[in-house]
Amino acid sequence: MSNSIVYLRSVAGRDVHDVVRELFEALDYRRLIPADCRVAIKVNLSTPYAENAAASNTSPEILDAVCGLVRERTPHVVVGESNGMRYATEDAFEVSGYYPVLERHGVRAVNFSKDEWVDVGERLIKGWGLPKSLVEADVFITLPVLKTHATTVFTGALKNQFGCYPQHNRILLHPKLDRVLVLINRLLKPRIALMDGILAMEGRGPINGRPRRFDAVLASADPVALDATAMRLVGLDPTTSRHVVWAARDGLGAIDPERIAVDGDFEGMRAQFEPAEKDLPIKALALISRSRFLTEKLILNPESFYPLRSAAMRFRDVRDFLLGLVGQKRARGTP
Repeated sequence: MSNSIVYLRSVAGRDVHDVVRELFEALDYRRLIPADCRVAIKVNLSTPYAENAAASNTSPEILDAVCGLVRERTPHVVVGESNGMRYATEDAFEVSGYYPVLERHGVRAVNFSKDEWVDVGERLIKGWGLPKSLVEADVFITLPVLKTHATTVFTGALKNQFGCYPQHNRILLHPKLDRVLVLINRLLKPRIALMDGILAMEGRGPINGRPRRFDAVLASADPVALDATAMRLVGLDPTTSRHVVWAARDGLGAIDPERIAVDGDFEGMRAQFEPAEKDLPIKALALISRSRFLTEKLILNPESFYPLRSAAMRFRDVRDFLLGLVGQKRARGTP
């Protein structure tokens, strides 16, 4: 017998609000969200820039639908995200059009980086702390975007919680990224995970990949099963994403397909996403992030970071140009 259920729906030709309500009804959201409880909703905000916000950030339509349903149960609702390495949460809220949505539903926006930080007594994250609004929430809901990821292969219901660490320099946690992802999910215990795959991302995600219209929304009370199913849906092997494997081993959910029931047209919606290539700049970043000293000097320091980013972009441009020439020669039959 299956231990977990993942619900999969297409929004093609359908209203997003209707689809989200159908998913919440399938999850029995009235049972999962007790009346008058405190609810914290974690959106996925990866960028404050309009040119790639649509595929990087949780869509305002999804947020609108979820807020409307949650407000049926309780007035005590917050929606939050932490500051990025070089941008404020408020800017990301603004670019994704969240403020009118939250105002309409009477929901409070929270910048977790400005919230009171609480020491949860975990040695693995000693000195980091978690936002009080998350620690004190009765129900935690996560709203990730379906994206490939250059570091973790895939980012979804589990990886979205990395933004619950409120420090803007949480890249310093990257040497133990998989362990801190498992920990934060064990601490927050997502009650509902709803994945926005309407405009997903493939390639060099979670920000610089290619937007892909996928028209899919997935939901589950099991974030591990949700990630594993979403990965299989887009042609990725869940066992290649270490934090998903470790979360399953830690008992946070199911990864094996025989333990997951999929309610929806899985075969009809199945696709092949291009994975994120771990090219030379990505490998270099991974090596740098192993050292706190190098991370602080090269990545967190704007005077070093922007020249390095420019060099990485030039490297990719030259590489792609040369590969293009090789491809043209092969097409013409030139040795």
